[in-house]
Amino acid sequence: MTIPEILKELEPFTGKFPMKAMRAAIEQREAITPELLKVLESVAAAPSEWAAREDNMLPLFAIFLLAQFREKPAYPLVVKAVSAPGEIPFDVFGETITEGLSQVLASVYDGNSALLHGLVASEQVNDFVRSAALDTFLVLENTGGMSRATVLEYFRSLFHGGLQRTPSYAWSSLVCAVADLPAAELLEEVRQAYAEGLVDESVADLEGIERDLKAPKPRRRDRQELITDAIAEMEWWACFHPEPSAPKKSPKPDRPVLPSPPLVKDSNSENVAPQRLVRQPKVGRNDPCPCGSGKKYKKCCGKS
Repeated sequence: MTIPEILKELEPFTGKFPMKAMRAAIEQREAITPELLKVLESVAAAPSEWAAREDNMLPLFAIFLLAQFREKPAYPLVVKAVSAPGEIPFDVFGETITEGLSQVLASVYDGNSALLHGLVASEQVNDFVRSAALDTFLVLENTGGMSRATVLEYFRSLFHGGLQRTPSYAWSSLVCAVADLPAAELLEEVRQAYAEGLVDESVADLEGIERDLKAPKPRRRDRQELITDAIAEMEWWACFHPEPSAPKKSPKPDRPVLPSPPLVKDSNSENVAPQRLVRQPKVGRNDPCPCGSGKKYKKCCGKS
């Protein structure tokens, strides 16, 4: 396939994963990389225009391919693109914002941490983008791109003036990131944040955070790895495997549905009781809102 043919194949949403085009893109890495960077340059320059192209998948394939290629020039472009306000980042990149952005950013990271700092600190940036930026530090630390001491001191700085001390999802994301590092050194700062009401306890409860900080071993780091295979990362998405009767509607991947906790027998009754919940790292954008409204978090308490 020629480069124009590959790009043309990657652009529309067809309901099927473009395996042939993706393999061809990887085989022709040197030739296609400048074209993929041009796509990102265009998105970064006019994100709202790309947000209006509902069926255009090219930006998604571009960021995952460039992440696999470790193309550092993509880093400032991705940061600029996801800095767009409101729902624009989701309109362009779908649920990759919550499910893979941290890995993408870490994979193309060029050493300029100030760009990540800017995403986290800006109240104009979508809260879920800010959360992904925080998680990027965890990926970088886990993969050797940044020392634990550097991440620890940055997280500490957020508690001491780096984040505006008003309740926000960013605070919930921060305490979860502290627990996932884990950084027991920041336990008192975490407790103070809860005492001031900065963290939504329905998103991350203090008891769970304290338990994880005091654990002798680090938590599992399922999603704290770099992108090594764009095809493996994307091919399984539900949007590429629609049910026979389901209409081809959304080209953007939805957050995977987590299994319900297993049921265990109550020792004093024949009834079953849900197993004790283990802290999950933040509430997902498409998860049911913890307030009990029955709405998705993004449509309820997660509104900007």
